[in-house]
Amino acid sequence: MTALWALTTRELKAFWYSPIAYVVGGVFLLLQGWVFWLLLAVLNDPRVDPSWTMTQFFFGGTFFYWFSILVVTPLLTMRTFSEEKRTGTIEFLLTAPVTDTQVVLAKFLGAWLAYIMLWALTLPFFLLLRTLTPFDWGPVVTGYVGTWLVGAALLAFGIFTSSLTRNQVIAAVLSFVAIILLFSIGVLDVFVRDPEGSRLIQYLSLMEHLRAFSKGILDTRPLIFYVSLTAIALFLTGRVIANPRWRS
Repeated sequence: MTALWALTTRELKAFWYSPIAYVVGGVFLLLQGWVFWLLLAVLNDPRVDPSWTMTQFFFGGTFFYWFSILVVTPLLTMRTFSEEKRTGTIEFLLTAPVTDTQVVLAKFLGAWLAYIMLWALTLPFFLLLRTLTPFDWGPVVTGYVGTWLVGAALLAFGIFTSSLTRNQVIAAVLSFVAIILLFSIGVLDVFVRDPEGSRLIQYLSLMEHLRAFSKGILDTRPLIFYVSLTAIALFLTGRVIANPRWRS
């Protein structure tokens, strides 16, 4: 556990010591702040359905939400393994008294904690809103939980793609493509007529599961789905770095 924590701390420091962290974080917060302000203006319109809530839009209800995740996750993971391979430091890392599993988990936890921090910085938006109008904190909490779980799955796939190449740009592009493919599964529902097939596609849809979280519903099925995706991607990453040819 000590070795895992040390490696995770190393990954976090590597991220926050990089200028790209502050560029990504600044742009991310500006975008989320603008979206929050825009949603306030829309929801205050008397013509809007009063049953609609801020959390339903802010957590997965707009294009900007998915766009920000689509951009941020590859940027957080593109250097995890590819930079280690490019600089040759991966040899020192894998020959240290740590296991491959600890290395993979540390890379994942470092990226995930950075992702969690970015989203946690949007919490003041809701604190400010609370001073203006009362609302239920339940959907806000579950909205963040759902967002962090979605991020965990996508970051895990980003780390997997980073393990396949020594070029950060290629790693980011591969991660972007993988995420697009994951999102595309839900779109297939339009072309499926079979009810059973439709239900299966809806279960495999990243966006469909998040709707429950944004409404304050904490269901075990989405939890299992996102955790399973994360575990599969991390397992594949472990298999890749365990291959001796990978280091060359």
